Amino acid sequence: MSAPPPVATAPSVSAAPAPAASLHCAKCGAEIPAGFKFCGICGTAVSAASAEPAVAPKPQAAPPVAKLVFIRPDGSIGGEHPLVAGVNNVGREHDEVFAADGYLSPHHADIIVEAGQFELRDMGSLNGVFFKLTAEAVLSSGDVFRIGQELLRFDGVSGPEPLEDGTEIMGSPNVGYWGRLTRVVGYGVDGEAYLLKGDRIVIGRERGDILFPEDGYVSGTHLELEYRDGSVVLRDLGSSNGTFLRARSPRTVPAGTFVLMGQQLFRLELI
Repeated sequence: MSAPPPVATAPSVSAAPAPAASLHCAKCGAEIPAGFKFCGICGTAVSAASAEPAVAPKPQAAPPVAKLVFIRPDGSIGGEHPLVAGVNNVGREHDEVFAADGYLSPHHADIIVEAGQFELRDMGSLNGVFFKLTAEAVLSSGDVFRIGQELLRFDGVSGPEPLEDGTEIMGSPNVGYWGRLTRVVGYGVDGEAYLLKGDRIVIGRERGDILFPEDGYVSGTHLELEYRDGSVVLRDLGSSNGTFLRARSPRTVPAGTFVLMGQQLFRLELI
């Protein structure tokens, strides 16, 4: 009896070696191809590399270098808002601490902190950015300032000039008026107006040429407007609550300056 034919068996196939895993440099995180002994980016030896993928570190928030301090009506501190070096946005859409103040615009102002000083930039807000005067200020026509709860606008007054065709404008005689002070009672709504003449106009609650007797936040003698060499100079007379001028253009102020935005009084401080 003949032996059965041999059964053919498939040749054994050795499994292909798995590709070596790429390494990642432990120093710079760059990928190191298999077989390389050094990182091609920073030169670190492979022995110091990790087979684990590099994890990018989370960006760290810039540390604050200054702060916006909330001042309550009684003068106590009501909280703080940190400020970093460079540009800081202020407005209802930028932080919960501002969200409840309906007088603040969504993007009300920018505060730039640089070289130990602060630059105030009104970003087209409806109600403005006001800073407390620590020295006299020369007013331009259209400037707005605040004392107590009074919002006042200064407008320069000059004599009437004929039109281009020579026609003269009719009006009451100008007996030396150099300005007009208007009480602003709403957006685009003016209240009482006061014509200004002479060398000096004093404003206060009890004494002066223009009085606001019902505003308890206005001092008895609060400020003066002086007509000096063709310019109008605003000067606080040591009032209790100060005089605040609206910033019509970027304004650099030192640490310690008080700022009014919306219904809030703030003080700028360095850390």
